[in-house]
Amino acid sequence: MRKKEPNGPIDVVIPWVDGTDPEWNELLQQYSAKVEDISQSSTSITRFESWDNLKYVFRGIEKNMPWVNKIFFVTYGHLPFFLNPECPKLHIVKHRDYIPEKYLPTFNSNTIEINYHRIEELAENFILFNDDLIPIQPVKESYYFKNNCVCDEAVERALCPNIQELDSRVNMYRAVNIMILINKYFDKREVQRKNWWKWYNPIYGKRLMRTIALAHYYDFDYFSIPHMAVAMKKSVIKKIWELEPEIMDFSSKNKFRSYSDISQYLFRFWKLCEGDFYPRCTKGLYVNITDENCEEISEIIRGRKQQMIALNEEDELKDFENVRNVINRALAEIYPEKSIFEK
Repeated sequence: MRKKEPNGPIDVVIPWVDGTDPEWNELLQQYSAKVEDISQSSTSITRFESWDNLKYVFRGIEKNMPWVNKIFFVTYGHLPFFLNPECPKLHIVKHRDYIPEKYLPTFNSNTIEINYHRIEELAENFILFNDDLIPIQPVKESYYFKNNCVCDEAVERALCPNIQELDSRVNMYRAVNIMILINKYFDKREVQRKNWWKWYNPIYGKRLMRTIALAHYYDFDYFSIPHMAVAMKKSVIKKIWELEPEIMDFSSKNKFRSYSDISQYLFRFWKLCEGDFYPRCTKGLYVNITDENCEEISEIIRGRKQQMIALNEEDELKDFENVRNVINRALAEIYPEKSIFEK
């Protein structure tokens, strides 16, 4: 039995981009003009539209995750108008503060995320958020960390190629790049034999069937990726950079999402294969917002029916202003008061 030990401080990291910043946009256009076969999502309008609801991410964390030590807000340099830079629980990190100059400027979220180990003040234990993730129910510290160990789900899935769209191809290559490294350093049969109960735990529910279906494979194919906040270890990122400096360096040089990318998913998969985690079932709801379902989503928010909700927009909306207002009214109802992170 693992000896109980305190988790230590747990930080939250939130990367953010202000797509309306003229200086940033000028750089975006300047560098995108030099790149052939660029991923469509890298410059898509839906990636940088302002939903004007980032403040609710902070309110949700303050209200439902009071045990969080600090929030590290990672940005090119711009800040949202509401943010209070003097807040003692807020640490603003600009790309140039931690990303080596040779990788800058970058418009690649993968480059931004695979260099987090360089943020000196960041705690060993941290939770990686996105600016579209909003907690709407109380979340216990033990959901993410227990006995100074990450909590996660080890669920396999098949890697199904889809090359109909350019962005899908880029994501598929990234997944292959990651799994080449995973299978280089870990033997699937040995990994699962040593930690059988962590891989074949009934807590995963129906998703356990995916792992069972792939049990006859000698190598890992891929892993389930819930679009939710994930527990991370800073030391794991550093370890992988030490083991594979050339690959991590090559990926970091990509100004935009590219076929040679490595993403933060590698760090999560690495911990699963090391067996140094506690099994738990991922909670939360991922939604793709459309003109037709925005009212339904707003009711889920008002009813606080999920631990966390991920508000995603894959396709350009017909009436963006209306949809944004519908969603933000619901968020304002459950979080009417300012957080300490706001002016």
